[in-house]
Amino acid sequence: MTHRYVGVVMGLLMLLWFASGVVMLFVHWPEVSDEERAQGLAPISWAQCCRLGETQDVQQVDHATVEDLAGRPVLRFDGGLIDLATGQAIHRISSAEAAMAAATYARAHGIAGRPGAPEAVERDQWTVTGYFNKRRPFYLFQFDDPARTDVYVSAHTGAVSQVVTAREKVLNWLGPIPHWLYPEGLRADTRLWTQVVIWTSIVGVFLTVTGLYLGVVAWRPWRDARLTPFRGWMAWHHLTGLAAGVLTLTWVASGLVSMNPWGFLESAPDERPEQMTGFVSFGDVRQAVEAAKAQGVASRRITVAPLEGRLYLMADGRRLDAAARPAPLGPRELAEATRRLGAVARQGLITEEDAYYFGHHEPVALPAWRVEMTDGVLFYLDPTSGRLLERADAARRGFRWLFEAPHRMDFIRGFDRGGGWAAVVTLLLVLTSTGVATGVWLGWRRARADLTRLTKKAPKLG
Repeated sequence: MTHRYVGVVMGLLMLLWFASGVVMLFVHWPEVSDEERAQGLAPISWAQCCRLGETQDVQQVDHATVEDLAGRPVLRFDGGLIDLATGQAIHRISSAEAAMAAATYARAHGIAGRPGAPEAVERDQWTVTGYFNKRRPFYLFQFDDPARTDVYVSAHTGAVSQVVTAREKVLNWLGPIPHWLYPEGLRADTRLWTQVVIWTSIVGVFLTVTGLYLGVVAWRPWRDARLTPFRGWMAWHHLTGLAAGVLTLTWVASGLVSMNPWGFLESAPDERPEQMTGFVSFGDVRQAVEAAKAQGVASRRITVAPLEGRLYLMADGRRLDAAARPAPLGPRELAEATRRLGAVARQGLITEEDAYYFGHHEPVALPAWRVEMTDGVLFYLDPTSGRLLERADAARRGFRWLFEAPHRMDFIRGFDRGGGWAAVVTLLLVLTSTGVATGVWLGWRRARADLTRLTKKAPKLG
């Protein structure tokens, strides 16, 4: 009885998960990658550069980039923003400057049309996650191009932070939003959303396990040669439930794992990558920026890329030293730098994805330098800069095999994406949906009959 009545409500949610899962085979959440944003920048204008204060020399810098913002060079470092034309800190971007940033990005990415008047946005459906918190608020520019593109520019940093088209909005309402339970009203409260997803997944696991148990008990193949003792809709539910029950359980349980309930797959802090790269002072950064100007380095963005405590620069894929001279990173130099990570078991260049460094909708950056430590932790580094790309410890490996592999069905090399894979997964989703849908219908029909019977038995007043 519990299985029946829980199945009416939870079954509808599971049907929503499976139907939206089909859409998610082809659609992903809109986001602006770091590479896409870099491509949408104007070349750095060195003519106005470079004024930086002397009082900041003692500051340690973890991350820093030089790029153009509304026609002027700026330095971004560890959450701060400095106008290199004046040497003054920038705390908020004007709407006119944001409009220039949006227009520059649009031209670089072939977005036709003109932007409308900027709208102030603190949080909406497409900037709802915590990823955007350090970038809020935003200027929203709605372009009148055929795709009706929306471009969000951070009023805090001036960076293009989100881009979404009308088509992407519709498809996301059919895919990721219902699948992840992502409506803004719920997702904005991270704690509430987390608990809702965890507990609905737990109920889904309970429903599937009890259904499998009841299905096996009712089957009793050792007593009856028939495939099922039932007829009609009940027979369909019984057979599809038996055929797809384990698959249903796999998807629901792995979805629960994706939320890392109670932190059972929490990675421990690891400072080894920072020990390998090291840190540089603000004064070091200032001198390197001045050297880049003196050398006339042509680039859309220059990024500080320290290695072994020495400052290097990355300019559109080219590695430069602190004097802005070419300094390509060789395999021997990179192998020597990885000694700062600790005891290395083996390392080398990979040109193909492996079990823990792989793409799904989007490919990962290749080639990559893979370092396997004696403690089993894997580090994947950018071979041109030494920058950390990915880290796979025991928790990450557990997440790979307890969530990603069973949830995406991407554990067979060579059959983890593409048309054939999508067709097979779609058929499996249809099978699981049939088992759940027949159960919802049967449960609703029985619940309605029980309610009618109780109503008739209820004593009449007066």
